[in-house]
Amino acid sequence: MDISLRLANAADLKAINERYAEVDFVPSHEDELIVLASIGNKIVGQGRVVSIDSNSGELGGIYVFPDNEGLGIARKVVDFLIKNSDFSVLYCLPFGELEGFYSSMGFAPVKDMVQVPQAVIKKHEWCNSNYDKSVLLLERSK
Repeated sequence: MDISLRLANAADLKAINERYAEVDFVPSHEDELIVLASIGNKIVGQGRVVSIDSNSGELGGIYVFPDNEGLGIARKVVDFLIKNSDFSVLYCLPFGELEGFYSSMGFAPVKDMVQVPQAVIKKHEWCNSNYDKSVLLLERSK
């Protein structure tokens, strides 16, 4: 099964945000690095990197659509986003049960909270107070 990846464009945004609404993720905007994964002509997953500041971004919104899990789509999406991001540091706020996956992609728990942009800290706090699952704060440097 061949999984292809492509950068999203403005015409894709409505469908992207409809998918994010299914899982209560915040909507995407045109200025984000967004990738779409497809099998044949069918989009089966998506992910994004959002700019935090000139040096850092947040990798997130990794969503493999129902009935497409276990095919390696998330790994391909995350790898693509890492390779195509220009940021020196990427932060990630995954659910706790995904720590092993993100560790295998080069992410690790934040060591120095003083270096973390305030926007990331606030989002992490928001996630942990609004989701039923524990949300981690991980980072990856280039």
